Amino acid sequence: MFRETQEYVEKHFGKYHTLVLNETDLVCIRTMARPGLTLRALLVTPLLLLLLLHISGVSANLPPSFTADMNLHVVSEDTPVGAAVYTLKGSDPEGGPVRFGLSGTDKLKVDAYTGVVTVVRPLDREEKDTLRVVVTVEDEVVGADNNVVRVPISLIVLDTNDNAPKFLQTPYETMVGEDVSVGSTVLPGVRLTDSDTVGDTMKVTCEPIQQGDDACDVFGVAATQATAREFSGSIILRRPLSYAARNLYKFNLIATDGGQMSSVGVVVRVRDVQNSPPVFSGSLTAIVSEDDPIGTLVSTLQAADGDTGAPRPVRYKLVTNPLDFFTLDGVTGELRTAKPLDREALQSPDGVVKLSVKAYEIAAGSPVGTADTETVKDLTITIRDVNDEPPTFNKREYRASVPENVPDGTPLPNLDMFVQDTDVGSNSVFSVRLVDASGLFSVEPQVASGSSSVSIRVARGPLDFENPNQRKFLLQVIAEETLTSPRLSSTATVVVSVTDTNDNPPVFDREAYTAQVSETATPGTLVTTIAATDRDTGKFGTEGIKYSLFGNGAEKFDVDANSGVMTVAFCDTPGHRNCLDYEDRPTYFLSYRATDDGGEGHTTVVPVRVSLTDSNDNPPKFSRQQYRAVINEGAPDFDPPLFVTADDPDATSRVVYSLVGGDPTGLFTINPDTGRIRVTNETGLDMSNLKTDYIILTVEASDGEGSHTANVRVSVRDANNNAPIFSKSQYSASVQENAEEGSVVEQVSASDADTGVNAAILYRIHRGGYDDFTIDNTTGVITVARKLDYDRRQNYSIEIVATDGGLPQQTSTTLLNVSVINNNDKNPYFTPTTQRTQISEDVVAGTLFYTLAAQDPDVEGEGALVFGVRPPLSAVDPDGRPVEGAQRDALEEMFVVDPQTGSVTVAKAVDRSLATEVTLTVTVTDISATPPQVGVGNLVITIVDVNDFPPVFPPPWTPERPYLHVKVAEGLAPGSLLTTITASDVDSNIAGYELVEPSDEFALDNATGVVTVRSRLDYETKPELTFVVIAHDTGIPTLSATTTVVVQLENVNDEEPVFSAPAYRAEVAENAPGGTVVTTVTATDADKGNFGIITYSLAGDQHENFSIDGEGVVRLQEGASLDRETLAGVDLRVVATDDAPDTHQRQSSAPLHITITDVNDHSPAFSQGWYSAQVVENLPLNPPAPIVRVSASDMDDGINALLRYTITDGNDEASFRLDPETGILYPARPLRSDPPNYNLTIEARDVNGTGEFSDETTVEITVLPQNQHKPKFISPSMPNATFFVKENWSGGVQEVVVVEAEDRDSGANGEIRYHLRIGEENLQDTPQFHLNPTTGLLSTKQVLDREEQSKYELVLVAKDQGSPVSYETLRFLTVMVEDANDNPPAFPPRGKMAHTYRFTVVENSPKHTLVGQVQARDPDAGLNAKIFYYLVSGNSHQSFYLDKLHGKLYTNAVLDREYRDSYTVVVKATNDPNYIIDPDQEVVFDQDDPTLAILTINIEDENDTPPTFVQETYYAGVSFEAGVGRFVRMVRAVDGDEGRNGSLSYSIRASNLFRPGGTKAIGSIVPSPFNVSQDGKLSTAALMSQYRRHRFLLQLQAKENAPPHRTAICNVNVWVWEREDLVRVVVAEPPEAVVRHQEDIAATLSKVAKGTAVVDEIRYHVNPDNTVNRERTDMLVHVVDGTDEVVGVGAVLERLDSGYTTLTNTSHTARIKAVFPASVEEVEEEVDARLAGLIALLIVLFIGLITFIVVCCCLRYWVMTPAGRSTEHLIKRNIDEDLGLNTTENPLWVDQKLKMYEEQELTMQVMSEFDASQVGVPPGMTSPQAPGVTVDAEWSPERSRRRPSIDLSQADGQSNTYATIQKSHGGTLRSLQLRSLQQGAGEGGTLNLGEEPGESNDYATLDHHHPRRPASAQGPKVPGIETPRSPLTQPGDYQELRTSFTGSTFQPHTGDLATRPLPSQPPPPSPALNSTSRNLAYTPQGEPVLVAELI
Repeated sequence: MFRETQEYVEKHFGKYHTLVLNETDLVCIRTMARPGLTLRALLVTPLLLLLLLHISGVSANLPPSFTADMNLHVVSEDTPVGAAVYTLKGSDPEGGPVRFGLSGTDKLKVDAYTGVVTVVRPLDREEKDTLRVVVTVEDEVVGADNNVVRVPISLIVLDTNDNAPKFLQTPYETMVGEDVSVGSTVLPGVRLTDSDTVGDTMKVTCEPIQQGDDACDVFGVAATQATAREFSGSIILRRPLSYAARNLYKFNLIATDGGQMSSVGVVVRVRDVQNSPPVFSGSLTAIVSEDDPIGTLVSTLQAADGDTGAPRPVRYKLVTNPLDFFTLDGVTGELRTAKPLDREALQSPDGVVKLSVKAYEIAAGSPVGTADTETVKDLTITIRDVNDEPPTFNKREYRASVPENVPDGTPLPNLDMFVQDTDVGSNSVFSVRLVDASGLFSVEPQVASGSSSVSIRVARGPLDFENPNQRKFLLQVIAEETLTSPRLSSTATVVVSVTDTNDNPPVFDREAYTAQVSETATPGTLVTTIAATDRDTGKFGTEGIKYSLFGNGAEKFDVDANSGVMTVAFCDTPGHRNCLDYEDRPTYFLSYRATDDGGEGHTTVVPVRVSLTDSNDNPPKFSRQQYRAVINEGAPDFDPPLFVTADDPDATSRVVYSLVGGDPTGLFTINPDTGRIRVTNETGLDMSNLKTDYIILTVEASDGEGSHTANVRVSVRDANNNAPIFSKSQYSASVQENAEEGSVVEQVSASDADTGVNAAILYRIHRGGYDDFTIDNTTGVITVARKLDYDRRQNYSIEIVATDGGLPQQTSTTLLNVSVINNNDKNPYFTPTTQRTQISEDVVAGTLFYTLAAQDPDVEGEGALVFGVRPPLSAVDPDGRPVEGAQRDALEEMFVVDPQTGSVTVAKAVDRSLATEVTLTVTVTDISATPPQVGVGNLVITIVDVNDFPPVFPPPWTPERPYLHVKVAEGLAPGSLLTTITASDVDSNIAGYELVEPSDEFALDNATGVVTVRSRLDYETKPELTFVVIAHDTGIPTLSATTTVVVQLENVNDEEPVFSAPAYRAEVAENAPGGTVVTTVTATDADKGNFGIITYSLAGDQHENFSIDGEGVVRLQEGASLDRETLAGVDLRVVATDDAPDTHQRQSSAPLHITITDVNDHSPAFSQGWYSAQVVENLPLNPPAPIVRVSASDMDDGINALLRYTITDGNDEASFRLDPETGILYPARPLRSDPPNYNLTIEARDVNGTGEFSDETTVEITVLPQNQHKPKFISPSMPNATFFVKENWSGGVQEVVVVEAEDRDSGANGEIRYHLRIGEENLQDTPQFHLNPTTGLLSTKQVLDREEQSKYELVLVAKDQGSPVSYETLRFLTVMVEDANDNPPAFPPRGKMAHTYRFTVVENSPKHTLVGQVQARDPDAGLNAKIFYYLVSGNSHQSFYLDKLHGKLYTNAVLDREYRDSYTVVVKATNDPNYIIDPDQEVVFDQDDPTLAILTINIEDENDTPPTFVQETYYAGVSFEAGVGRFVRMVRAVDGDEGRNGSLSYSIRASNLFRPGGTKAIGSIVPSPFNVSQDGKLSTAALMSQYRRHRFLLQLQAKENAPPHRTAICNVNVWVWEREDLVRVVVAEPPEAVVRHQEDIAATLSKVAKGTAVVDEIRYHVNPDNTVNRERTDMLVHVVDGTDEVVGVGAVLERLDSGYTTLTNTSHTARIKAVFPASVEEVEEEVDARLAGLIALLIVLFIGLITFIVVCCCLRYWVMTPAGRSTEHLIKRNIDEDLGLNTTENPLWVDQKLKMYEEQELTMQVMSEFDASQVGVPPGMTSPQAPGVTVDAEWSPERSRRRPSIDLSQADGQSNTYATIQKSHGGTLRSLQLRSLQQGAGEGGTLNLGEEPGESNDYATLDHHHPRRPASAQGPKVPGIETPRSPLTQPGDYQELRTSFTGSTFQPHTGDLATRPLPSQPPPPSPALNSTSRNLAYTPQGEPVLVAELI
């Protein structure tokens, strides 16, 4: 029933719908792929429901359904067969099993039960990119038909890069002219396609066919279009072409798409152009006999035009013609003799004449005459000579030396034998043979031509030098012509010397040796003598044996390397230490070594046992020099027991222990046998009678003969038996969450019943503090270490440990519980801060659409957070513009936030046209906090549109005619753009595009609408294509529109001709006539019309010999001549071209290979016209020895070229046999030298001997007789005899021996000559000897020197004169030179300086320590070579001594590096054992004297010097305003050691702090507020502001970095000063000099000031004109007294004043020019000096004018009284008194005081009388309190708090005084008094100058104040000098002081200037009073250029 209904649905609704029954048995129709039919389905659903009910009548079984149907699943095309690609899933509503099915494709199958879909056949996307199949799911219905649901689905096949690029329009073949320019296109139209859609952009490269071919350097590929689907380009020329150099290029084009690759061949032919000169062919050499007649043809030149395409005629011309021997025919090129030839007249010895000939082209009968039409070549002509020269040796005699035992085949070295016959041809052929009686040598080559090097080899060895008969051999070499008559010859002799090699080791006469010596034997005592022998000679033999001893203990003995005498080695204490010591070692098992070749050769070792006899010679010795022990007072014994032990190496000795000192009261006893020390009193140790805590005992160990003592230090200590006890077992405390760091939480305390260090308690937090708390380790105060957070941790359980100072330490623990009190200190906040939501524009009012989320970690419970909205809101309209004004106000009423829950609801209708996005500023308030805490956030509300309009396509599309037309040409490549589909929507955007049905030809980009081609479009297959596109919008609900795209194709020529076969083959005979048909080819073209008409052509080399017609028939061209021997085959390409226009023409080609078959048309030819060979008689027959090989060749092929050889004449006796196939000639019977010559004629015939063509040659064979015996030596009779000659023989010539030998051969074969073998030559002479070749007398030629050469190894040669082979016998002869003492010893050169030794020895090494050894060499032998050594210079201190026998240097004292680190001594080597040294005259080292050696002994350091500080106590100061890292001063410790032993590390052990006035430290600050660097630089580590005017006593430690890590301690006193504590000392020296002497200056100042002067700063001095004076220095100093308190500035100045004489008479302080207080004043503003001067000038002019008028008007009333003069003196006197200027004070300070008035003069004016009524008075003060006092008119409370500046202009009611022209902010003296009264300063209303409340500044500035300046604006620091103090000013301080004086000698004035009566009459202006104001300028680096002067 259901199936019937489903068929009904498919019939009326289409196959895209299926019938579905849900759980309620309601019917619906599910649309599969066509949404446009949904409405129709819905309309008929009721009818269908009725139909279904009608059909069924009852409730039916529900059909199954898919849950996963594989629709639109993607699978890759490279998925292997058998792989699973998907699993179908379905279910049955009744829960029954389901089965699956799949139809519509043969590529896939499905397992009916599991639903697994697998691939059964390979997938190919290019074949089909979408598989459309039907999957079914079927249930099982009992008693009825099963329900089957069919679902059509689409499976998308993904592309992979599995197709290689394909070349189009192949083959690629072209022809190009050789004159084409580089860069030109050679072959256009290289096109490729790739059917894959993936892969890289196609690349085409050139690749040569054969490695090394340069075709790809000549041509390249240029791309014009390259994509992953298509490539087009062309082949271009990269390098110039040359037809002559190469006319054909073949190469491959390789195309790749990143994964696949393809290739195609390219053929480029080069067309000839007329640009090549003539080219010579054939040989340019010729031979002519010198006796040839005139006119003889020498050679015929052949040249042709290099342009073979259109050649010109060529003519010839002689350019050079030496001696005019020849003439040349210009047309034929024939070269002939022009006159008789004379070979001897030529300069070339080889008879070669070089001619230069020119070949030139002619046109129209005349030479062209250009450089590219002429060629000049050299023609080489050899003039053949006649036979007139024999073969000659380059020497008459050769000598060679060869070591014995060389392997057979070794050539004689350095023989340099060369034989030459200057004749040519057969006249120069000669044989070489060797006459050797010994038969040990052979010569090669045996036959040579012209010239040859000859070598002689050892043929039958080995050679043995120890055999006297084999030490020298005399050989004879004979060179004789072989092919001439008569045969010319020459001979040479070779003397071969066999040299000895070290092939025998030394031999001892015993297998082992023993010896015995006493342990106390003195150095040099004979132990034994052991010698060996050696069969070799010279240094290889017994003479060259060197003896040595090795093994454990071998250093205890010396062995004379030459004699083998063994003695006791040098030792200062025989029987002890490093000497022989029976107790240490009774027996030495050593190895005795003998090595020949002077110690460099073979070695033989024998064992030697040396036994020592014992002596009682060792005292006992303690294992340690000092013992340490600790015992508790009251203990009965040591724990552990205390033992002292002494060792006595003597086994029979008994050691007895005793106490010999340190225990007068008998507290301890010692066991005499065991050495155990005990407490005498068994009740315990009683120390009550001793006032020390340690005892030093002296113990002695004695064995009766000797004794030894040691010290035992016994430390007595108290026991730490009490642990600390806390006052409480548990503490509790609470702390506020916001408590500041450092706040005290609690204090714990513990006590210890012990005393002293055992009772010192330290506290620490063990656990539970989490680094939030810290404890003072001494006081137990717990403080907050960092900010607490209640939300992180509310309670702490802190475990605190108290530890005492005892050993072992005792500890106790207590618990501190800390509760954190919460503070509401965190604001609430939104999570996240910006929250987003969206609503539809049709949402109804009252809808709740969002709830705000906020948190507050301090809030617990609900109701504490209140939400709200903070206006204004922000919004944007649909155009993106912000909403403003009334519209924004309307939006504010649109949303409401619930204050309790944070819910956001819609208050009124939403209007999206008004705004698309609204941002509310929301708040959350914690109302439980005081004050309330507020958090702010944003809520962004997006208003979503409702969709109303479907998309539309652009015209001409309309809903009624939904079509779009596209017209394109066929052949569009896959991936190409076809068109772009665009649609628009009025009220929304386009969501995407899709194809209604998948298309095989086109692909659509769903997002952009771009349509691309999927497969090639072919007009011939389908001229028109259509597809349907649907566009969807983004609205809700989604709307769509469709269009049909009609694609019309245009026909193009896109088909290439196709040949019927990929390649063709054919054959043609080389003599075939023209017109012969070769083969027929066929091609077709699928295009229509003219595009399908085909024409044929041929391309390729030799294509001109063939033709092809329109039917494809290939024929041989008329007149074509084929020669197989020249060309065996022809490779052509048949090109088929269609009839399209040239720009669109397409072609293809197929290869055609034509084989040219052979015809027998060539004769064989021998390689030589004449052959010759020489053989020795009795040549072996089995196997036969080859004599010579003849060879011929035939240019034909196959059987026509198969040759067979035969002897046709000269083999009458059948003496020879010829191999018919190989042409090798063998002997057929034994050959004899009679007859000596054979002449054979040999024929070669083709076709395996049956052909019509043949060739002959002649072979001449010469048979040579044999030389059978070798010479045999008679004298010397021994194989290797030795003879002696004298060194330095006065006569020069000495007879050595007469050599004699015999030979059993007769004639020349038995004739013997004697030679010396030198290298490869047999000679008669060596540089030292001569051997008579006939008599055999060997004699010397010169005086011999044994030191130059002590032995001569000669090789005697006895050589017969045999032919063709001569033999020679060699015998070695050794000539020894007897020694004479004619050479002094000499030290060998060492390094750059001759005879120099460098040794090192560690300081403190014991006496007699070996330093090193020097060795000299004496070339003499035996006793003449014995060397003795002496110290002749540099040892006056007797620190060393020298072993004169062996050159060993020892120490003679204990050396100290710190006393002296190196020594230089001179050693002399001599043969004189009794050399006398003059003690009064040291020998000066002369590097030209080889007997002297200079020794440098460097003493290596040992860490034996403790460190010490340069000063035990240092003094320094630092400003209380200093920051972290401020430099304080340098400290320095020294260590006399060097390197790491002398390196030190600095550290601070304690930082004791003293309060001002305190004498006891309040404790050591931990961590220290100071740091010390490893170079001793002390700096601050913390801010100094908390230690104002405190003092630190730092304890610094310098510790060695190397063991034993000793330390040095020093103290550093550091005062934290304020500016008021310092004085400034001006020194008339530059800072660099002051720094060097600052300690001396400080010492003098300390002496005068009666305290300790501490230098705090050193700077450049600044002059009054603000310029830097680099020749003066400002030194800032403070002085401390005996109690380490800082002395006040006034007292310091007073003391310095009183010590003026001392200061000026001391060298380093004599140049002190001034001393001032260092305090400075705050400056508030700055006035331009030039502006102030201008104003002052105007005021002066104005006042002057008024004064002039007043004087004129009142002149008659003016009365000059005497009081006017007295007033002047009074004012001056008052000023003097005020300033303390008297005649008795120190002039050092007076100059500075007066200078102030001199500088002030220009700024003073006469003021009018003071009127108190015109000025204001400070609050609380009235004018009667201070009658006559000038009050600052600009007084204010703010100004009164500033530091005042003093204006010395004073006035009262009766007189005028001086005042500054500048506006005074300091006021007069009395205005200062008023200000001080207002501030409550001073008693009686007095105020000292420059004083503020609480301060005592003695000086105030005369100038106006300046604004604040940076710290860099002060006096500049000294470059390169880091002063040990902080700068005078910090930011906000001031650079300089302008001070006036209130008393004598810098003391604060005790009088009251404010109350002092003022003068009644105005004094005249004084020129001594002048003050100027200057501005301070700065450099770009912030350094001051001008600084106000300190005065």
